[in-house]
Amino acid sequence: MEVICDNQGEVNDITKKQFYSLNTYLSEQEITSINSWILKIKNENVHKKIQQRNKHVNRAIKTLGLKYNKIGNGKTRIVFDLENGYVLKVALNCHGIWGNENEYKLFFNSPSHIQKHLCPVKDFGYGWIIMKKMTQKPSKKDYSEKLSILIKKFKENGIEAKDMRKNNLALSENGEIIVIDYAMFDVTSD
Repeated sequence: MEVICDNQGEVNDITKKQFYSLNTYLSEQEITSINSWILKIKNENVHKKIQQRNKHVNRAIKTLGLKYNKIGNGKTRIVFDLENGYVLKVALNCHGIWGNENEYKLFFNSPSHIQKHLCPVKDFGYGWIIMKKMTQKPSKKDYSEKLSILIKKFKENGIEAKDMRKNNLALSENGEIIVIDYAMFDVTSD
């Protein structure tokens, strides 16, 4: 799959056609709503002031008209609870589109010993991604002891783990640190 946004923030023609999904989580109407939103925001500025960003998030919620509760947002994406053990991340701008694609590619192209530290991707479409909902946050002890080991493990496997903040991490049922937001990760080697 091609990179979604070029350096001017335009959507590439090759990706514009990829409004696809293996979807079993969203209705056709929900996908249509998301696709319509994505076409509207493809040139949105990621560097909005907090008040502008809040208005943009509220506009997204209204425009999308999804029945799900918003459980969070950042500068580039908004997250909805699908209330079935999964979350839906919808892009707020071009960087969010890229971030969703990056998470999809990284998850499915990583070896299993790396993949086990990445929040599982369940579905993906143009401008959105569905991932497992993970709510158990690492304690300070888990975070400090295991984080540097995990960053080293990513690096040894050609992945630059950026934005490894506590809010972007969760714990698996067996106590492993799981990255729930890895949109900013860079692959440094194949």
